[in-house]
Amino acid sequence: MPKITNNTRIRQYITEFEEKVFSSDGTILFCKFCETKINTDRRYLVTQHLKTEKHKSAEKRKQDQMKNKSQQLVGTAMTSKKSSFNHDLCNTLLSANIPLNKLNNPKFREFLLKYTGKDIPFESTLRKGYVDDVYNQTLNKIRMYVDGKKIWVSIDETTDVTGRFVANVIIGTLEEHGPGQIFLLNVEELEKANHSTIFKLFDKSMNILWPDGVKHDDVLLFLSDAAPYMFNKNIVLKNDTTCLAHGLHRVAETVRILNPKVDKIIANVKKIFNKAPSRVQIFKDIAPLLPLPPEPVLTRWGTWIQAALYYCEHFETVKSIVNSFKKDDAISIETAQKYIEQQHIQTQLVFIKSNFSFLPNAITCLEKQEMSLASSISIVEDAKIKLTQINGAQGTAVKTKIETVLGKNEGYKLMVKISNILSGDQENFEGLPEDLKLNDLVYFKYAPITSVDVERSFSIYKNMLTNNRRAFKFDNIRKCLIVQSNFTGEEEENEIEHQSNSLI
Repeated sequence: MPKITNNTRIRQYITEFEEKVFSSDGTILFCKFCETKINTDRRYLVTQHLKTEKHKSAEKRKQDQMKNKSQQLVGTAMTSKKSSFNHDLCNTLLSANIPLNKLNNPKFREFLLKYTGKDIPFESTLRKGYVDDVYNQTLNKIRMYVDGKKIWVSIDETTDVTGRFVANVIIGTLEEHGPGQIFLLNVEELEKANHSTIFKLFDKSMNILWPDGVKHDDVLLFLSDAAPYMFNKNIVLKNDTTCLAHGLHRVAETVRILNPKVDKIIANVKKIFNKAPSRVQIFKDIAPLLPLPPEPVLTRWGTWIQAALYYCEHFETVKSIVNSFKKDDAISIETAQKYIEQQHIQTQLVFIKSNFSFLPNAITCLEKQEMSLASSISIVEDAKIKLTQINGAQGTAVKTKIETVLGKNEGYKLMVKISNILSGDQENFEGLPEDLKLNDLVYFKYAPITSVDVERSFSIYKNMLTNNRRAFKFDNIRKCLIVQSNFTGEEEENEIEHQSNSLI
């Protein structure tokens, strides 16, 4: 009896339960109503899914949507309840991160009415009738632009001010002759951050992008931070690469750990001037041209190194100001005075500046968009050479760290080989994945090697979730954030429209 393959089994399910329920790309079975992947190992798993309340509710919701669309199509355009002005107004407010409830402000309404001559809708009208339209229109533009193109995907997660685990999915097109477009595709709240939730998010996001079937061959690169749960056998792509800006930041963190006394000074001097206007005034009186001591954030790449450079350049001035305060006034003053008088502090600062001053600039360069792969790799390799040439015990520790960071990053090794092929410096394809087609290599010319764009999307998210918007429902946050993040200028908008229309 011939063995039934997974592909054959999936086709049987689609035929049995109708194409309007399931779709497939030949590898997985996807439920169109629930927007999720179905386990096809046993038939009862499929039938069990069809009986769940989630599926029944999703099916009813889809049927209601189709019914509403049919009702809207009845009659002429003159009888339509949708207003193009309301649609454009909603799109404008979401793109500019202006809360819709501002429309309830009498002065704002009066201004709009005076200069537009239109009936100004209330917040509830836009929220209920137009936000979904604007969101779906944004997704459709992304789908149309990406259609037929090779892409890279980047996923990262953060914890917002309310304690939620939030993950963002960024995609970008890989173009043959120049940098591609970058889009925020999906925003999800996770129960917890692990390889299972990340895999499900990746799978769901790809089905959002390609609702008629995921085009696995068009995903050439997956970028993430160095979190262990980001790399799992479930996410199998041609190239999984760890962010190289994260990698250099981890080296900077090693420098901080190797210099605990300098770290104590940086941390406590920062505290001395926090919420202390009288001390700030004393600092400005003594050193009017000198900026206040920097406040490094450990999660911001390279800021600790920049702080160490500041203390090396202005050590005597900062020392005299810190010693002018009474140590009994605050624990931070006492601690800072204790360590600033320690032996070897000045020599440690000189060592840091002479050997690691290039790191913040290297990280900043890697954060730039539209860089070629060769330029990005050149920055990393140049940093590697400088770090491996440092002498002494700290030099050995730092050398070990950078070699470990790059040695474990199999994706980076592959990107170096691809870059060498594109530059003509490698004459064979040894070490490349078997499923990476020959023509796929040309799309890596402007491939990114950092996940910086996800970090940028988190900044937009945090700016949106202000103190007076904590009651914002997450589903609405997702829609507003995607519309805002994918807003483009008029010229870029026209270019995307032109390229999209050429694909229709």
